[in-house]
This record gives sequence, structure tokens and C-alpha cells, in this order.
Amino acid sequence: MSEERNHIKIFVSSTVYDFETDLRRIFLTLDGFGYDVYMSKEGTIPLDSRLSNLVNCVNGVEECDIFLGIVRPLIGSGVLEKNGRSITAQEFDKAIELGKPRFVLADYRVEFAHKFLSLMKQNISSIPLNREKTVKDEEGNNKTILLPNNVVHGECVEIYRLAIQNTIKPANRIGNWAQPYKDSEDIQRFIESQFKDVERIKSIIDGK
Repeated sequence: MSEERNHIKIFVSSTVYDFETDLRRIFLTLDGFGYDVYMSKEGTIPLDSRLSNLVNCVNGVEECDIFLGIVRPLIGSGVLEKNGRSITAQEFDKAIELGKPRFVLADYRVEFAHKFLSLMKQNISSIPLNREKTVKDEEGNNKTILLPNNVVHGECVEIYRLAIQNTIKPANRIGNWAQPYKDSEDIQRFIESQFKDVERIKSIIDGK
């Protein structure tokens, strides 16, 4: 932990599956700069045991000063109900609704899928749905899991379009930067470039 804390709260969107190493690196970098990092993987989101995981995560977004969104090809936190929106998507919804200062990283495959669908004039719904498989949990009960048929999940494209404000005319878009990345070095470069100057982040929070 950094000795000098600036007590700026940064919420990192809840995308974990197959991304643990990068999340750990993000956490250590932001923590080293003195930020209070709200990250589900690290267990640093303030929890209330009377609430669901979804509500705890959304509450974390409400309490944060900065929202760091990560758009990946697969849904990181799962879907709470069939055909429902993932926790990750609802975190983005809340951050945008509240006008939180946002920094967004987007996997290059999601960006490509968005551009390809737009070029081919296809809807997100044209991406085939995931297959379902029934397995046994630790207690022997049946549990349904999703097996992705595709490199990119349709909802991830939807989240990306939400982040870039795809439905708004380009001249009227504000806060719509989504930085594409291909590897860990791209992620680290973005995190260090955006967050190492704490005074600059303070001025963004204060609206100066």
C-alpha cells in the first residue's frame, strides 16, 4: 500500500474472467499512486451483507470519484438472470447516469466488432446467442452456465457503444473516449498516463 493516500476513490468495473493478472497490475499501479481503488477482484468495494452483489457494486459506483471502465469481449461478472444485463453493464449505466468522470479501456476486438457490425449494417442481435450447458454445482444441484460461441459477446459491443455515445451526433459527444488495447503494455501505458498526475485528476473531479 502507498504511504501517502490522496483518498480519491476509483471504481474499476467488474470484469474478472481471464483478466486476473491485468487487474492485479491495475490495482497495484493505482494503489501506488495513492488512490483508494474499488475493485471486486481485490475485495476493496465497501460491502453490505444485507445487499446483493449487484447493489453493492452499483453503490460503489455511486460513492466513487472516478469510474474506470473496462470493456472486454466476454461479460466479466456474469448475468444475474436469463436475457438480463450483466453487473458490468449496469455499472456503466450508473456511472453515465450520474455523470461520473470516466476513463474507458476497450479490447480491440470489441472495437472491431462494433465497426464491422456498423459497416455491414447489422444489429447486435445478429451475433449468435451463447449456448447453455447444465452442470452440477458443489452441492450436486443443477446449474446453467453459458458457453460462448463467439469471440465477442453482443452485450460487450452494446457497452462499448454506450461508452462512445454512439447514438449521439459526433459534434455533441462529451466524455466518449474509449482507448483500445491489445495487450498488458497498452493497458499499463494508459493507466500510468492518465492517473500518475494526481493534481490533474483532482481538477477533473472538481470540474476545473
